[in-house]
Amino acid sequence: MPVNRNALIRYRTIDKCLQNRRRKWTIENLIDACNDALYEYEGIEKGVSLRTIRMDLNAMRSDKLGYNAPILVVDRKYYTYEDPEYSISKIPLSHQDLDVLQDVSFLLQQFKGFSHFNDLDELLQRLEDKIYTEREQETPVIDFEKNELLTGIHWLDPLHKAIIKKRPLKVTYQSFSARQPADLVVYPYLLKEFRNRWFLLCMHRKGKELLTLALDRIAAVAGLPDEPYLIHKGFDASSYFNDIIGVTRNVADRPTLITFMANTRHAPYIRTKPLHPSQQVIATANGWTTFTIEVIPNFELERELLGFGEGLRVLAPKSMVRIIKQRIRKMQELYTTPASDS
Repeated sequence: MPVNRNALIRYRTIDKCLQNRRRKWTIENLIDACNDALYEYEGIEKGVSLRTIRMDLNAMRSDKLGYNAPILVVDRKYYTYEDPEYSISKIPLSHQDLDVLQDVSFLLQQFKGFSHFNDLDELLQRLEDKIYTEREQETPVIDFEKNELLTGIHWLDPLHKAIIKKRPLKVTYQSFSARQPADLVVYPYLLKEFRNRWFLLCMHRKGKELLTLALDRIAAVAGLPDEPYLIHKGFDASSYFNDIIGVTRNVADRPTLITFMANTRHAPYIRTKPLHPSQQVIATANGWTTFTIEVIPNFELERELLGFGEGLRVLAPKSMVRIIKQRIRKMQELYTTPASDS
């Protein structure tokens, strides 16, 4: 049963009132206390109704929220707890609750690098402490993919803010092939994660071309308040990555039908985890399954196909077959040449 913030404020207010046994609480008193709390915490001036408070009391009494609050009505007028030590905040968590909280904790810990998640640090610590004190420490049963040594993650927050506020940036960037870093004036559009690395999709001021910049290759980021922000007319964040595997593409490129076959060892993996949403099974014969995907060829596609080794063969188009053959030939040369000569 979903509970909104206002309802939680009312439940906690009623709970606090009923714990105070030095005063007799009529339902009118509870309404006044809830109105005061809602105004204080949420700025809500509209008063809650008698019906709402009655429904709150019934919800607290029931097992719907797990409270099972022992609320009594004395002299048909005054509300109190039968157990003077009872409070909804003292209810022990069930094993199911703890499992859900643990999963939520693991998920929240994945969002590192964004300043608006910094406020969650203390919350996460309290959450972990609550879970730990409620049950014995156990080995995690979920291990999310993460890279604690990932560099450049600290650029996520300033880049995210620049995209939202539509602010041009001067980015000092050095690709793996460049000898020296270079300053680029760019218009940021999108942050993209792929294989545990983060990338910035932006337009370069000079060539009006779209760039994909790896955050771990960024050395500095600076705002340009006097520079107008420009939009790339050919960029659509909702569809830009639809036709590719990974992050590399040219706006002018068009999808190509790639045909490949996989042996009995690898075909089940490719079936259950498609390389691309366009993937289809064409045929199965002689221990090999033939697949097709319709994507724009790029480096990430080549690496994906080569990753299956001898268990996968590209059949078409000829241009992709030629590229894969060249890569395989270079690999063979690497392993046939003594390591010292290499």
